[in-house]
Order: sequence, then structure tokens, then C-alpha cells
Amino acid sequence: MKLSPLLAGIQVTKMFQTMFGRMVVTHDVEVRGIQYDSRRVQRGDCFVALVGQGTNGHLYLQEAINRGASVLVVQDDDSIPDSLCMHRGVIKIVVSNTRTALALLSANFYGHPSRKLTVIGVTGTNGKTTTTHLIKSMFEAAGQKTGLIGTIHHQIDDQSIPASHTTPESLELNKLLADMVASGCSAVSMEVSSHALHQSRVHGIHFSVAVFTNLSQDHLDYHKTMQEYFEAKKTLFETLDPSACTVTNRDDDWGRKIFAAARTRTLSYGFDAEADVRVLSAGLSLSGTSITIEYRGMTSTLQSPLVGRFNVYNLLGAYAVGIGLELPPDRIRLGLGQVSSVRGRFERITSPAGWTAIVDYAHTPDALEKCLHAIHEVLPREQRGAILAVFGAGGDRDASKRPLMGAVAAELADLCIITSDNPRTEDPGKIIDDILKGVNDLNRVVVQPDRREAIREALTRARPGDVILIAGKGHEDYQILGKNKIHFSDHEIVQEFIRSSP
Repeated sequence: MKLSPLLAGIQVTKMFQTMFGRMVVTHDVEVRGIQYDSRRVQRGDCFVALVGQGTNGHLYLQEAINRGASVLVVQDDDSIPDSLCMHRGVIKIVVSNTRTALALLSANFYGHPSRKLTVIGVTGTNGKTTTTHLIKSMFEAAGQKTGLIGTIHHQIDDQSIPASHTTPESLELNKLLADMVASGCSAVSMEVSSHALHQSRVHGIHFSVAVFTNLSQDHLDYHKTMQEYFEAKKTLFETLDPSACTVTNRDDDWGRKIFAAARTRTLSYGFDAEADVRVLSAGLSLSGTSITIEYRGMTSTLQSPLVGRFNVYNLLGAYAVGIGLELPPDRIRLGLGQVSSVRGRFERITSPAGWTAIVDYAHTPDALEKCLHAIHEVLPREQRGAILAVFGAGGDRDASKRPLMGAVAAELADLCIITSDNPRTEDPGKIIDDILKGVNDLNRVVVQPDRREAIREALTRARPGDVILIAGKGHEDYQILGKNKIHFSDHEIVQEFIRSSP
């Protein structure tokens, strides 16, 4: 691609265009590809120097040149001398923000694929993954080939692509969207994380609908305050085109703020009497959920195999998207009813011994509380035995949520087995001590830092009718110890225990 159209829409502060002592025009320069990792640069690439928390791409400009980069995009003009660029035959482009520049370069390079798709972005602390799966199923029931971008994996048709981030960097994101267009997708349902919004990964993406699920404490190691966390989420809605639709949870305090500030057509959902898509009644059981919904005076009933009040909200959010995009109501109901489970999201495993294990990604106080409440709701005390909760908290992450998780679990579970999650470079014992600060009754707590042994301890203690919630990792098939990532799956450990039991 020629450099001139590649730079469309990008505010260039300075461009040094003297190559080997002569001026060149951008129309004449061919760019083979775009890279932000200097190790991947090939001859003729444009290298974008990103500034991140862990590293700074400006430190690798020389390496990018040595590997054959013909164009450098920087935000620090002094990071590489003009004379070196001239000597090595490299064009230097200075911008105010290389992250937004990368996003626009990527969109230009791949032909703005988001404009060729109905893009539904879902943001919020909890519920993103299930809601995006529900939306995908709903669109497919309506006959539309739909892609998926999210925490568990990305999906194009039947092809599953591993996900390293909930929302990919803008270069990979635009490549994914372009591949979806090429495969015949007409829509994509994608999770949008607060990190992605803060780091401009979705800058320039054309969203048709943006969904706000809820906001509760998480990621305060990154955003520092709940207000900063909310402001990051809010940018998704502030950048919507007037023709787009905002879908928001009316029952959530932060969701009402999104509703009040919306500049687009808006649909709210919830139990609140003023919600546009309103729950009239909800039947909750271990076999599924039945919801009667009212919208503009019309009522309809949704039947879903998904369990728990938190899934009522996920179903409502997806339903509101379908209404907002005018999908046929019968297709909406069919699609939502076809999602029986999402990997690592309240995933039930029943033992021949009569106990039930639930593997869930809950790693925040709010998510843990909702999971435990869901067990109480669908299995009243007279219908079950004890509730055992196995959980920990991530290392090198928001430490202030740890005692809150301990308090929630101690209140709602009969026994807490506190263990490691992904301790990363923190001492697992220190993380557990932080969790214990929120626990009043230590007589109902067992500490076992080894997560495998903690799960096995819970399953060994379990009696017929007991429910074991194994929270924090959900779909993850790894554990991060120090800087090492090892294979680890809560689901596999439960299945191994069942197979080895007499």
C-alpha cells in the first residue's frame, strides 16, 4: 500500500522525507506491512513505536531499521536523529499519539473493515463474554454469519483463534475484522475491555451498537479509581456515530450515567419500571431461566438454559441489541435459547457421587457474590447440602478487592478454601493474607496455596447434594507462577478427580 493513503486521517506533526540525501513524496513509497513489535519487522514495513507500561517502542527504533523498516512512526521526535534516518533511507513521521496513529494506520491498511460489518461492542466489568456469545447466537439464528472477539477466543465461522487479550491490539483487531469480511460475515460481537479503550485499541472502529453491562471494582491497579475506570468505559459511548445505538443496564448506577449522557438512540434494560426492555417476571432454577419481558407494551417470554439472576441481565442486554437492530423477535428468542453454556461461565459438572462442581471466571467481589447468590437462588437450602467456595486473587493486580472477596465468600459459602489464582510475581501467602483480612469467622476457612490440592480438598470433603464453586479462572488453561505460565485447568482437575474416584 502507498504511504499517502495509509496516512489518511492521521494528524502528522512532522515528516522527515529525505532518503539518501533526496526528498521523496509519500505517493511513491510502498509500505509492505505495519508492525509495532520490532522483532517482527521485515523489509519495507512501517514500524510504530508504542509507549506502554512495560516498555517503550522508541527504544527499538534502531532494531526496526536494521530489520528493514522503511517508515518509522514516533511520538518523540528526539528518539532518533533525522541524520540517521536520511543515512539509512528511512522516513520518520512524528505524531502526538502513536497508539491512535496505529489504530488509524491499521484501519486504512485493511480497508476499514468495521464499516463493512455490523459491529456490536460489549463493555462492563462482568457479563461481557456471555453477552457476546448470546448476541452471536441471536444473529446466526437470524441467518447472519457472525464473528466473535473476546476473552475465551476469537471466532470466524467455525474457526477458533486463541485470544491473548480480551480485545486485541488495533493492528490484530483490524486484521481479524478484515478476515471476517472476507469469510462472509455480516456482523461481529466483540468484548471491549477498559484497557483496550484506554489504550485506543478500538479507535476508529465503527460500532453499530455499544452495550454497557455493569461496573464494579476491578482493574484499580491500572485505573487507580472507580471514576477513572468508568471514564475509560464511557469513551466507547462518547465516540459512537449519531446513527448508532446505546444499550445500557438501567439497574446499574453507572449504567444510568451512561444512559443520561448518551448522544445516540438509547435502549435501557433491567427490572427497573422505567427500563425500555423490562423484566416482568423471572423464574430461576438449576435447569434454566424463564423471563417475561415487556417492550413498548408488548410482552414476550424467553426460555434459556443459562442459570442465575446475573444471566437474566446478560439475556436482557442481548435481547435489547436484537430489538435495537430490528432482528425478527422469533429469531431473537430462538438464538438466545440456544446458548446452553459458555466455557468457564457457571459451568456445571455433576459427579456420580451426587455433588455438583461449578467452574466460573468470577474474579471480582461482585462476580463472586453473584455466583454464590445464584446458587442460593436456584438451590434453596432444603434442596442442597453445603456450599464450598474455592478461590484466590490474582497477583500484581488490584489488591484492594482481595478482602472484599474474602468477606463475600465467608458470608455466602459454608466453607471457604482460599488458594492461589495467578499469583504472578507476588508471594501467594501474602495474597491469601490479604483475602483473610475480610473474613470474620476463620473457623469456616481452609488455606491451601496449591490450587490443585485446594480443589481436590474441596471435592474430597464434598457430600451428596453439596455444591462446590471453583472461582477465578474459568476457561483459563494455565496458571502464572512468577513469570512462568504452566498448563492448569480447573475443569480438568475436577474431571480427573471424578475419574479416579471409586
